[in-house]
Formats: sequence, structure tokens, C-alpha cells
Amino acid sequence: MGNILEIINLSKNYYGIPALKNVNLTVKAGEIHGLVGANGSGKSTLMNILFGNRIIRETGGYQGQIYHRGHLLRLNNCAEAISLGIGMVHQEFALIPELTITENIKLGREITNKLTNRLFGHKYSFVDKKLNAQSAALILNKLGLDIDVGLKVRNLSTNIKQFVEMAREIGRQDLNFLLLDEPTATLNKDDAQLLLNVLLAMSRAGVAILFVSHRLEEIKQICDRVTVFRDGEVVSRYNQGEISTTNLARDMIGHTVTKAVAPTRTVSNNPAMIFKKFSVAMPGEEIRELDLTVYEGEILGITSLSGHGKLALGYGVMGLYPAAGEVIYGKQKLHRMDSRTNILKGIYVLPDDRQGLGILPEHSVADNIIFTGNQVKNLFSLRLPRPFTGFLDQQKAHRYVTQLVHDFEIKCTAITQKIKELSGGNQQKVCIARALTVNPKLLFVAEPTRGIDISAKEKILQMLIETNRSQQTTIVMASSELDELKRICDRIAVLVEGRLFKILSPDASDVEFGLALAGEENI
Repeated sequence: MGNILEIINLSKNYYGIPALKNVNLTVKAGEIHGLVGANGSGKSTLMNILFGNRIIRETGGYQGQIYHRGHLLRLNNCAEAISLGIGMVHQEFALIPELTITENIKLGREITNKLTNRLFGHKYSFVDKKLNAQSAALILNKLGLDIDVGLKVRNLSTNIKQFVEMAREIGRQDLNFLLLDEPTATLNKDDAQLLLNVLLAMSRAGVAILFVSHRLEEIKQICDRVTVFRDGEVVSRYNQGEISTTNLARDMIGHTVTKAVAPTRTVSNNPAMIFKKFSVAMPGEEIRELDLTVYEGEILGITSLSGHGKLALGYGVMGLYPAAGEVIYGKQKLHRMDSRTNILKGIYVLPDDRQGLGILPEHSVADNIIFTGNQVKNLFSLRLPRPFTGFLDQQKAHRYVTQLVHDFEIKCTAITQKIKELSGGNQQKVCIARALTVNPKLLFVAEPTRGIDISAKEKILQMLIETNRSQQTTIVMASSELDELKRICDRIAVLVEGRLFKILSPDASDVEFGLALAGEENI
């Protein structure tokens, strides 16, 4: 088959800073072409160019030529890309929160009523809600997901949103080129494999796929070719059969990466938090009558298949979703599931939805780090008599933030830089810095390494280990990344259908974990 995409000498600058430098790349029809690189290497910029994102035009456009199916590509907006059969699954979801799952999947491609089609024409016809719902459910079933498609997207967990984002694109009949930006980042191994199987089927049907992922094993498994970016340039290319995860990691970072590993140890048997018949009504991620004890000073991992509850625990404690049952913290029952109240008691949640819940995108790195500490505990307010309270101690805040940026190796031009301009890994470091600013005794962490490169992942995992060891912070880490849980956790709880199925040692085999995730006991 011929090339569906040809890129010649593509360069792009943002305010004088190079993001892409003379990139040459081809993608064949029916090919799955992997694209890997560290955060900030230019992958997202390339995807934005190929999908016509307006930020490219608003920042001066680009240099070079791009050909799609033999024709010069000059996109003014995403709608033009869609009309050419180009689709994109975004890492930071492009969904409409107030619409239902069905409405998001079928938007612009609604099935209309046959009678009103004949009477008024397709443009003015009534939407057939029943057929649209059935169609959306069938597409999600291909991805292994069974959920009420009438739910609004704003009520869904991050991993369910990922399925909806993917379903919107694979439901298109005119699709010839699919851009995927970290489509499996929120999924565990089994759920991700379902998606990879769908991608392989799409490629066999002739759809070309540009696949961006930090999960190098997936790149090796399904890609026909792979291109490696570093600092906006192509540094290496590999064909299928030549792809090595070790070489990919070295090429994208420029050096080998040391994995974070927490030594095995004996932890306290003093309970930090006890859940009794605890339920959380988080749509698509419900917890049902959970009985679980978290011990002081441990790192407890929580994992499950998508939709089985692993993300809901911390959100329920903080009152972000309706919760029922009993929670005992220390030796006292929590009477209110309320964020402010529980932060003051030493409980904090680091959310998995970094863009929606984790950062203040238009504010500076400094504002993001000190925000919660100052709002809840007045940690950086000047000590002034009433009514002059509430003024920020700029010097104290500056000293504190500067020190944390240095300690956590947060890459930014200045602490006044807007956080939205940082890479995903550095945004996550800022989120962790904000969490640690309030000095929590119990820290819930959800998908802390989602969508960040292999080097940043290990630094963040090491930060969690050091926080746990040096400050005796109890950590509950919900994650789809079983390998990461096994490397840093003392125990790992497996949830099935929102209930605790089994607690395993990190030394347990992958087979034992696979059986537990499926709700099956060892024979």
C-alpha cells in the first residue's frame, strides 16, 4: 500500500523556542506507526499540526510540507481534518461533559428518524435516540465495556472517558488515518490489550494509525515501525523485529533509566484508616460495601479492571461522589466526607484527572504549589490583625516554591510560568509538591504516572517512596500499572465489581494477579 501520510522537513517554533526541527516521517495505509519520546519532545505538537489544532495557526504556523493521501495538507481547523477522514484520540479528552456517552460518540454522525428524513430531509430530521444508544453501546462492547450510555460524561471516571473517546473514533465509517495520543494511559494491562486488538483489526482493514505511547511494550507488540523523538528531532527509527524497549528508552531519554524499587519491609499493624461497608457512587467506577484496613506508614496499592472501583476510594472520602458506610480515621469516625475538613485532618487526594482536577492551568507554577496550603491552612499568609488577614507573604512563598522546584527537579523557565505550558511529567511533580505542602498523614494517589514518559515516571515513583519513608506518610496508590505497584507497594488490594476480592503481596506472580483481577481463586 502507498503512503497515507508524508511529512517533509517539518519545523515548528513556539515564541522562538523550537518544538520540531526538520522532521521527516511517512505512514503507510494500514500501518501502525509508533511515535515515542520524552515529555516535551514534540509528539503532541506534531499531532496538533496533523489534526488542525488552532493553536498551531495562532502561534505562527509551521514550516515544511505535509501530504495526506498524496495531497498537500493545509488545515485551518479540526473540522477540516475530520472531513478528510482523519481522527484523533486525545490524551486530555476532547469530550463534552454535559452530553451523554451516546451524544459524545455519535456527535455529528447521529442516526436520524426515517419518517422525518422523508418529510424534512436529513438535515432537519429528528434524531433516533434509541438507535443511537444501541449503536454507541455496540461500539463500546467492542472495547469490552458495558455501561449505561445515557450517563453524562462529566460523571465518568477517567478510564471510562478514555473508552468513550476511543469509541467516538472507531465508530466512524470514513476514517482512514487515526492519531492516538496515549490511548491506553488510563487502562490496566487487560483493558489495554482489548484496545490493542481493536487497533490491529483496524489496521488490517486499511486504517493507518500513528500511535503515541509511553508504554514501550505496547509499541513493540503492535507497531510495524517506530520513530523516536528527542528535543523535537528524529533520533532513530526501527522496523518491526528491530524494536527493543531498552533501545527505545535510551534513545528517547539519552541515557539509561534506573527503575524505582522500594525494599521489602515489615510495616505497622496500627490502622491508619478502616473502611466498613463503604460505598462510593462514582459512575462507571462504583465501590460497593468495601471492607478494608489501611495501616500506618504503608504504601497500599489498589488495582482492578476498568470500571471495578480502583479510582473511587479517595474521591469518596473527600466527598467528591456520594458515599455511604463507615470510615474510621485514627480512632475516630469520619462524620463528614468533605475535602476541606479532611485536609485539615491530614488526608489528601492526588487526582487521576490532572487537567480537570489537578492543576489550575492559567495560573503559575508557584500558585499551583501553594494554593491548597494557603487556602486551607493559611500557610503563606501574612500575620496581620483583622480585617487585613489573607494577604500573601510573597517572600515566604517565593523561597518555599523555589526550593521545591529545585528539590523535585521541576523543569520550568521560572516559578511564574503558567503550569499549562509544562510537560505532563512536570505538571504531575507540581501536583505532588502541592499535596506535600499540606503535610498529609494519609495520601491517596490515583494513576500518578498516567501519560508521562519513562524517566519522569521513575522520578515520581521515587518521590512517593521517599515521602513515605522520610515523612512516614501513609500512601494509598490506585493504579492500572501493576508493575509499578509491585515495585513500590507493601500490599496490593484487588477489587472486583467494587468489592475487595483479595490482598496480594507484591511478590505474587502475574498469574495470581491475573486470576484475582478476573475474580477467580487459585486452583
